[in-house]
Amino acid sequence: MKTTPETEAEIVRLHYAEHWPVGTIATQLETHPDVVSRVLGFGEHRAPSRLRPRIFEPYRAFIDDTLSRYPKLLSTRLYDMVRERGYRGSVRTLRKYVALVRPRPKRQAYLLTETLPGEQAQVDWAYVGKIAVPGGERAIWLFVIVLAHSRAMWAEFVIDLTVHSLCRSLVRGAAAFGGVPRQWLFDNPKVVVLERVGSAVRFHPTLLALCADMRVEPKLCAVRMPQHKGKVERAIRYLRDRFLAGRIITSVEDGNRHLARFIDEIAHTRPHPTITQRSVGDVFTDERSRLLSLLDPLPATDRVEPVQVDAQAFVRLDTNRYSVPTDHAGHVRTLVADDRTVRVVHGETVIAEHGRSWGRRQVIEAPVHRTALVAERKAAG
Repeated sequence: MKTTPETEAEIVRLHYAEHWPVGTIATQLETHPDVVSRVLGFGEHRAPSRLRPRIFEPYRAFIDDTLSRYPKLLSTRLYDMVRERGYRGSVRTLRKYVALVRPRPKRQAYLLTETLPGEQAQVDWAYVGKIAVPGGERAIWLFVIVLAHSRAMWAEFVIDLTVHSLCRSLVRGAAAFGGVPRQWLFDNPKVVVLERVGSAVRFHPTLLALCADMRVEPKLCAVRMPQHKGKVERAIRYLRDRFLAGRIITSVEDGNRHLARFIDEIAHTRPHPTITQRSVGDVFTDERSRLLSLLDPLPATDRVEPVQVDAQAFVRLDTNRYSVPTDHAGHVRTLVADDRTVRVVHGETVIAEHGRSWGRRQVIEAPVHRTALVAERKAAG
């Protein structure tokens, strides 16, 4: 916007004589704040006189040195530190100076690389929403695994986010691919890594045992570096845009059925992003021969743990109660559960088996168990 010499003179007078801020001048003269800043000569830096350097001049070296070592330190924390050293200015004045001298983060350049066939698969989850279940609602997640070379993917909806669910999905994904890559690349959730200090990592022992069985190397992304697993991130975005958009997931079973068909008929027929004139499915066909062979049988991924049978002959799992024969009441038995079945075992004998309920505070009872209990307790009739 062009300005007249009279307007420019008025801007300068109002700012330096009347000490009006830029916004007030722009409002009163009905011009854009950028025009006012241009006339006053304000670029990326504000006028030094407005920073009142005399107030924090004795602390300038301390502030600069602290920011050089901790460039993300908040101005308010710096204010507390210099206040303890005698600073009596305002936090606003300090903020203005910090905004000028804070070190800018260096932009990183990334090397474009392509993963060898059969070398790596990237793994992640995406939050989808909530579904209604008996007794309330549950969060539902989308597990996604992508072969880094071909971009072939496998995915399923899950409710459980435990390490047993992760291992179960990894085995199912391997079965769908017809083999396993040499690496599984993960983010840093607790179901994957229990502790990490720099490059020293302590993986979850259950996941580590599965990796040993499958002959796969577990590998982690750097902390807060999602671009290290960009292929699975893009796959999740693709599924959000092409599959999840405008679709209501009413159940895990129904969602997985539609998802499997989508991946086979649409996702794997799309063009490969780097290998021109070939589809993802065509490249996956070539990569399949480079995958490691599957074990026969596949490793078990059930959740196995001791469980106390209460006085009413029920065991508890995930807020729900499952019945067992009454003669096991008060004893410790073994719980064996996956996402479809809950079994209670004594030695090598299965004493009770139920379908897994994903509801909340539900009572799942076999009629034979209740009949036996009524026969034992005549007054219960």
